[in-house]
Amino acid sequence: MRTGSDLGVRLYAVYLRHDNPKYNTVAKLIRLGLVAEVKKPRRGSIVLDPLSPFPVSGPDRRILETNGLCVIDGSWRKVSRILGRIPGVKRRLPLLLAANPVNYGKPFLLSSAEALAAALYITGFRDEAARILSVFKWGHAFIELNRKLLEEYAGKTQKEIIEAECSILRDNIGLTVDECSAGSLLAVYKRVLESYEEKGR
Repeated sequence: MRTGSDLGVRLYAVYLRHDNPKYNTVAKLIRLGLVAEVKKPRRGSIVLDPLSPFPVSGPDRRILETNGLCVIDGSWRKVSRILGRIPGVKRRLPLLLAANPVNYGKPFLLSSAEALAAALYITGFRDEAARILSVFKWGHAFIELNRKLLEEYAGKTQKEIIEAECSILRDNIGLTVDECSAGSLLAVYKRVLESYEEKGR
């Protein structure tokens, strides 16, 4: 099986099978050999974790090149309870909007394919991000919807991305964070995620 190595970076998924595989984006990527299914993240790999205070950033490219990128795919309500026990270099994605048909336009509710593509784009693997998205009819819409945000984050350090997020929240959403810090942003984003959990998303 190809494991994303033909993309320039190895991609992995811990696939928990909480939903219908017919509509699951990571299931399709596994079938196509673009992502390797694993029982636990590869040692030293970047693990996408929405509860991490640290955003994926340009300097993370080195880790992706060496150890790869992993997504945990499953129901948010269930995954959120086990993320703390999963090893890896934890990184969250900065503020982005979903383009998948189920959650179009909603912040943070990205499919696993969108999450992988976003991390790839931000770390400089733009062609690889486009390849991941190209297997979905709606995939091109993710880059189109988030182009300005992705360009704002691409190649930047964690500090620069956090500052950009604070500006985006203030200028586009009208939300001012008391202190522009990793912890303050995570507190805001946790409230958003908890509201989704309450709604059963």
